[in-house]
Amino acid sequence: MAHGTLFVELEENGNPTAARVELTDAEGAKRYPEGTIPYEKYSHFTARGSFSIDLPAGETVLIVEKGKEYVSVSDRFEVPPGSEIRKVYHLDRWIDMAGLGWFSGDTHVHRNPEEIVHLMDADDLNVAPIISYWNQEWQIDAGEIRGRIFREGSRAYSTMTQEDERGGGAVMALNLPVPVVTDTDRWYPSQAMLLKSWRRQGAMIEQEKPFWWEAPVNVALGLVDTMGVVNNHLQRKEIMANEAWGRGRDTKEYPGEMGFVHYVLDLYYRYLNLGLKIPLAAGSASGVMRSPIGQNRLYVNLGPGGFDYRGWFEGMKEGRAFATNGPILIYEPEGLSGPMTISLSGAAEVEFPIKVLSSTGIDRLELVRNGMVVDRVDGDGLLEVDAVLREPADESCWFAARAFESGNQVRFAHSNPVFVEVGDPITPSRVDALFYSEWCAELLEQSKGHKGRYRSQSQRKEVEGIYREARSFYVELAARGEGPKD
Repeated sequence: MAHGTLFVELEENGNPTAARVELTDAEGAKRYPEGTIPYEKYSHFTARGSFSIDLPAGETVLIVEKGKEYVSVSDRFEVPPGSEIRKVYHLDRWIDMAGLGWFSGDTHVHRNPEEIVHLMDADDLNVAPIISYWNQEWQIDAGEIRGRIFREGSRAYSTMTQEDERGGGAVMALNLPVPVVTDTDRWYPSQAMLLKSWRRQGAMIEQEKPFWWEAPVNVALGLVDTMGVVNNHLQRKEIMANEAWGRGRDTKEYPGEMGFVHYVLDLYYRYLNLGLKIPLAAGSASGVMRSPIGQNRLYVNLGPGGFDYRGWFEGMKEGRAFATNGPILIYEPEGLSGPMTISLSGAAEVEFPIKVLSSTGIDRLELVRNGMVVDRVDGDGLLEVDAVLREPADESCWFAARAFESGNQVRFAHSNPVFVEVGDPITPSRVDALFYSEWCAELLEQSKGHKGRYRSQSQRKEVEGIYREARSFYVELAARGEGPKD
């Protein structure tokens, strides 16, 4: 077959730049030029400045992207036999979030540290905590880079994350000085036992998804700092609309891809309805899933102080952030008296200024109160929506903003909750406390009914004791909560 040669230059403001590229040749095959970093799980490669490749003659399709803040470039062209085609693609930034004090990070990263700066440049990501230790196995080879933080300008990555992914689900220790090395089975030790070891070393603990079986146990024991809401099942071109080996949803109540998203959100909202101020997190699991690094990302507002790696995680923990796999959502209510909290002496109307921006189009903006949508602004496909929403707060409650892009795939952004405390803190929801107490009871029954689950009776007693402790936490919340008892 006849071939031609394609030469490509990638530029921003007249200077070479890194970007992510998907290249489909005339035979329908995905191509990966030499000198680039291929990622065949998602059919793309990243290039810095330029690349060249021989291609079969015929129609060729090329897509260039650079994270969330740049306009995507799509091109379809003919490669004549024996030709040399030269293309220059200019990457235009449509918004500069770092210039506004917002810095992006992806808290679930399975990529090679030797390639990470290139990947971060290509997707315009500021923070990448690489998982160096997974399920009691080292994921990186170089001993000299284990347990360190590296920074180049406003980009920083670390090799200080441990992930535990077993029967109870997945949890991650962010900024863990030294991995906790221990003998593990699928269900022993329980995640809570491991999380206590992580906590003693000062790690930030992320409950990777809310539908994992031991998630309510970890929350009940006070061992969760953040929770993955925009998580790795939301991939670049598709959604894994299932709960894997976690606690599955009722697909009649939560149908399809949007149902999956709402199930995840509702599980998270139930914790908020108990008065638990758990900030959200976002991660892509690039290296494992079909997504580039930063496909799902958290934007943290670092304010006038500028970029700082540890400050980014402090802001994450304090809730000064929003999570997204698509649009930009800026939601900064006035009157915050502490992390995620507005304190009022009496009933009042609360004002929520919200801005949503998108490079493709906005479908809707929603304001959520205690898990229910109480206000909505239609986006009508616009690229920017500014709104000031006002809601009465005559008793303690929480609010959050969320925005969805137009299109067939679910792309959305979600703010952290803001708890409006009218005098006392929010009263726990009895319904939601009972929901999680029943979840823990189900987990306990599964454990009791599985004879080969543990190596010894002492292991069984230890884990089931933790499950009972967690269930008691929710039973006590239900006893002093509000709402129907049945």
